[in-house]
Amino acid sequence: MCISWYYYMLIITGDNESEISNLRNDLSVHFDMKILGEIGCFFGLEIEKSDQGYFVSQRAYAKSLLERFSMGDSKEKATPMEPNLKLKKDKGKPLKDARKFRQLVGSLIYLTITRPEISYSVSVVSQFMENPRTPHLEAARRILRYVKGTLDYGLLYKRCDNFVLSGFTDADWAGDTNDRHSTSGYCFNTGSAAVSWCSKKQNIVVLSSTEAEYVAATMATQECVWLKRLIEDMFCEVDYAVQIKCDNESAIKLASNPIFHARTKHIEVRYHFVREKVLSEDVVKRSHQRSSG
Repeated sequence: MCISWYYYMLIITGDNESEISNLRNDLSVHFDMKILGEIGCFFGLEIEKSDQGYFVSQRAYAKSLLERFSMGDSKEKATPMEPNLKLKKDKGKPLKDARKFRQLVGSLIYLTITRPEISYSVSVVSQFMENPRTPHLEAARRILRYVKGTLDYGLLYKRCDNFVLSGFTDADWAGDTNDRHSTSGYCFNTGSAAVSWCSKKQNIVVLSSTEAEYVAATMATQECVWLKRLIEDMFCEVDYAVQIKCDNESAIKLASNPIFHARTKHIEVRYHFVREKVLSEDVVKRSHQRSSG
């Protein structure tokens, strides 16, 4: 006979102590429970409560990565990736032990849970998991050098009087020199810190920066629709058009003006999803100018 036990950890949070207590009592009727107290660390995530709010970081996890990959004495870097770096899949010497590279990149992917600023760099190096070479390993190590100098970075979620969902979207047109695919990126926040972010290579080749930005805006709009539903299920109704800022005027006009359709027939039909959401006022596109500094 074989007997198995399963253990689950559940985080309960809120501002109503009475409701939290009632939920605990209801769960204890059906499950054997042990209250571990106020959360401090959860699967490598460190949560610190203060008068300002909750600060979420992965300091200890990041330090363990530096030790695990022998980078504790390495020189710190100011940025996670060298400016204008273009990695080639067939340039450089193949690694004798590709497993170490894959372990490093996998560990960095987990670190992006609280470090949105390294998401793009990590997504770039993760594209070479199959056949990594020395330049790919050096790029991954540079991310760790940046992390070493920013161990105290994390996300501070403050108590906000004005809980408003908003987002940013951008694209790197034809940035991948191996296949000329572009990279989409978006970030959403609710007034204090980021709540959702992503950096992902597009699965089609587009012919202009406008199209690249439009595809990126579509991905951001899909995430926005999901976030709105999540907020409505858990918190309150989102009865306003969510602003998604974009730095490409042509993409903004394309999303809201049907006249441009004739010029973009080669864009796959599914990407006109964003226009539908703009016209229905679920989202609104706004111009976002890059800072000169």
